[in-house]
Amino acid sequence: MTLGMAVRNQFAITFTEAEEPLVAQIDFERHDPTSREARAAYEGNLVPIPRILASLRQRGAIPAQRVSYWTDPEFRTGRRKGSREQLFAKNGSTGDEAFVHFGFLPTLRYFLFGANLPSAVIDAFVDKVGDPRWASLSDALDHGRFARKLAQNHGIDPSDAGDEFFKLALDLGIWVQTAMRIGELAEGRR
Repeated sequence: MTLGMAVRNQFAITFTEAEEPLVAQIDFERHDPTSREARAAYEGNLVPIPRILASLRQRGAIPAQRVSYWTDPEFRTGRRKGSREQLFAKNGSTGDEAFVHFGFLPTLRYFLFGANLPSAVIDAFVDKVGDPRWASLSDALDHGRFARKLAQNHGIDPSDAGDEFFKLALDLGIWVQTAMRIGELAEGRR
């Protein structure tokens, strides 16, 4: 399965009439960075991405956990320390420059639509978790294994599955450390 096109789900933001055409203009595809298509996609995204983000920020439409996914170092794993935003800044991309960077597209997709997973996968995971208020770190093993099985059954690349299930768990309101563990297990780590 390709995760190139955002899958609309119950966690997607509701857009205003002015925002809908901006979202429709955004090219979310993963292009070969050396191709002409990549250059055209980049140039085509220069206007709609900053505008949609400005509009969403102005009306406070991006859920807090999605903002934290970008800005909070605790919402990120890896050897390099810092938030995703800080890592972009270390590489010289800040503000609108970071937002139109190809590397930001998965985060933008998350901001707008939630986890990039098929609806059937989302529904099955939500059913498995039940009431997320009671999901604890000890439940992460069971939920993470279930997420990995869902990913395998639906042909989702393990490297994509980990982050997408982490995002879904965050959107369900699961504590960040539990959500992170679910993502690690969905990916097959540990």
